[in-house]
Amino acid sequence: MAFIKFKPIASRFNFFVTLTKGEIDKESLSYVDDEEKIILAFRSKRDVGIFTDRRIILIDRKGIRGFRKSIYAIKYESISSYALNIRNLDSTIDIITDSSHRLVINFFKPIPLDQVHIIYKYITSYFIEE
Repeated sequence: MAFIKFKPIASRFNFFVTLTKGEIDKESLSYVDDEEKIILAFRSKRDVGIFTDRRIILIDRKGIRGFRKSIYAIKYESISSYALNIRNLDSTIDIITDSSHRLVINFFKPIPLDQVHIIYKYITSYFIEE
């Protein structure tokens, strides 16, 4: 019998804009717990990614008007491996979770490279604590 892996998360997110806490829409902000601290937030045309001190929240809007959406929460502890790839026009963080699912998050300019490094260092801090 063959083993089939369940992969519920979209495999790729592309972010183009950095958001401040005040720029995050109320609906997206409602998925952040009151006790969580927002580190950084990003958006693409419709999708939103919020990096808190406890987890990554990804909001994948679908459909013509974006009414259908999927909300994913990934605890930093569930990340089994990760990599940072820096290229000329973009930076990519490849994340592999415990379920062996690969998630690619692309950060395109004008997002500064130092913000991508903040995320990378934050994920690293969870690995060092173990």
